[in-house]
Amino acid sequence: MSALILMVRLAVRNVRAHLIKNLVIGVILVFGTFVVVTGAAMIDSLDVVMRRSITTSVTADVQVYDANARDPLALLGDMNFGGSDNGEVADYRTVRDVLAAVPEVRTTLPMGLGNATVFGANELDRTLDSLREAEEAGDPAKVAMLVDRIRRIAGDLRPELERVDNITNDTERVAESRAALDRVIAETFPAEYALSPVPTIDWMDNAVAPLATDGRLAYFRLLGTDLPAFQENFPRMQITRGTGVPANERGIILNESMVEQWLKHPIAREFDAIEKLYDPEDDGPQEVIGESGTIYDRVQRTSRQYRRILYQLDTEEIAVLEPKLRALLADQSTDMPGLLKAYLAVSDENFATRKAFFYTEIAPLVRLYDINVGDTLPLRAFTKSGYLKSLNVKVYGVYSYTGVAKDDSAAGAYCLVDMLTFRDLYGKMTDAQRAELHDIKAAVGAVELSGGTIEDQLFGGGSALEAEVATTSTLAALDDVSFGRADARVQQTFTQDQMESGVVTNIAIFLKDPDASEAGIAAILAATDAAGLTLTAVGWKTASGFIGQAAMMIQLVLFVAVLVLFLVAIVIINIALVLATLERTAEIGTMRALGAQARFVTLLLVVESQLVGLVSAVFGGGLAIGFVNWLNDFGVPADNDFLSILFGGKAMYPEWRPENVALGVGLVLAVSFVATIYPAILAARVPPVVALQGKE
Repeated sequence: MSALILMVRLAVRNVRAHLIKNLVIGVILVFGTFVVVTGAAMIDSLDVVMRRSITTSVTADVQVYDANARDPLALLGDMNFGGSDNGEVADYRTVRDVLAAVPEVRTTLPMGLGNATVFGANELDRTLDSLREAEEAGDPAKVAMLVDRIRRIAGDLRPELERVDNITNDTERVAESRAALDRVIAETFPAEYALSPVPTIDWMDNAVAPLATDGRLAYFRLLGTDLPAFQENFPRMQITRGTGVPANERGIILNESMVEQWLKHPIAREFDAIEKLYDPEDDGPQEVIGESGTIYDRVQRTSRQYRRILYQLDTEEIAVLEPKLRALLADQSTDMPGLLKAYLAVSDENFATRKAFFYTEIAPLVRLYDINVGDTLPLRAFTKSGYLKSLNVKVYGVYSYTGVAKDDSAAGAYCLVDMLTFRDLYGKMTDAQRAELHDIKAAVGAVELSGGTIEDQLFGGGSALEAEVATTSTLAALDDVSFGRADARVQQTFTQDQMESGVVTNIAIFLKDPDASEAGIAAILAATDAAGLTLTAVGWKTASGFIGQAAMMIQLVLFVAVLVLFLVAIVIINIALVLATLERTAEIGTMRALGAQARFVTLLLVVESQLVGLVSAVFGGGLAIGFVNWLNDFGVPADNDFLSILFGGKAMYPEWRPENVALGVGLVLAVSFVATIYPAILAARVPPVVALQGKE
């Protein structure tokens, strides 16, 4: 103990004696500690916020799916754009019962991934639909207003038809279209319509509506699931409009980012897009509308779409809006189409005012979204059997993920539907549907044709024509085919048993201990293998697809950056300590001449370096803690939508852990020891006489 105390006292004295050199070394050690502690805290915090953001959005802790799937599961950032083949799990209940027995599993959730399309009606289609409703309701004032709107739309279509006539060879069809438009535009049309309203509406549906081609095709990425359980287990999913789908009922909840990008009024969408590119309140670099460039070209295209507003306005609404436009534009002579064109030709000076005017004055008069809460959505999808399936589904609400940019689709822009709707569009039949199809085949006397005698069976070969048709029908190959159409006969409610019994594409699993995902995956695989199920299980990073891979790449880049900085610090520290040790050979020789053993001298130099390293590491760790706390107060901003997904919001608020500080201090002490021990041994081995001569 006395020897140790003496060594420490000598070490403190020597550190003071070589204060300048030790301060230089100490600054380098402080930097190394700061880099390690800050970097470790950032990497750990990034992993925590990514897991919290992604697992509470759609992936859960673990995903289970078909081990023989052609493509890996990618719930977020699917590089196949929703066309991946993830196989299927034949019966969710069977797998759920196996997983329920795994101690690490907290709960499971069925999922089905698919795609569907919705073809939106054009303004003429919508007006005709409204006209039918007005006729059924017996509202003559509204009928007159809608007929007037149809005539205005037809009048705008007439010049466009002449342009079509100049580039097409189908003169007969153009002539028919011209005659149809002229009939609607004529002053006598309102009286003609009044004589036979319904037949005239039917005629316009067939002859006039197809000429207005501004209907839009929207693509939906569908995620079928147990909707109430999904809301309960994924807390970042928040209903922003409407409500959730009631338990055991068919329905769909639209994703807000998809609604904003695909279903919003085109003019509103253009205003939003321009604002995203051009932000006059942004202090950083920004684009301007100017007189040329990307934003200017977009503005010019937008100004030519004035009809998208005009067609949705009736006479009374035009009377309300027109004076407001004249006051805004200080124009008292231009007609309404001209006013709308001038209004939409925004500039840097008036963009904010024009955008605000749209949402306050125009948006209440037009249909801001093609599909609203409460509408019935006609979904169409190609089933796994290759035929087109249509299904009407009620829109109950719109949802978004808290903290994620609304216009970002990489956040998992799925529209959530019930499992039975998903299965219908997926193409798998229920037992009841199979029984119904079997009865239909029996009733019509369907016969299975096979082998090389199909022609004889169809046409009777060389024999006389058959007078009777066999009533026996097998057609086993059609057992998995559904021929249903979108109509009201689809069962709108179902039982929990029906929801749980059937095909799914993947299963979301929440673990009791999310931090022990590797152990959880191993236990899940062991249980499914023991049950003879051909399934695979992946963690949330793998299941999130491109987003997870990009996140791991960011972590790797951050780790490499920290490692490189620390390696540079190690080299500098090593050189500084070697030089500092070897420069003291004369001092070491004196101690050896006075009787100090080589081992004592070596340990003394190591204690000195550890003392400097410990003080520097503590100081550097303290600076790192203060810096991380400062970042936690102000946040690391997510400068783009991708980072907002990873951070689960507009900023990341990193936190340090004791392990981060321990890692930084431990590494610095280890580097100090390694950098000192070798030159200390060399210096201690120098003979005292040589050392005193100061030649080494």
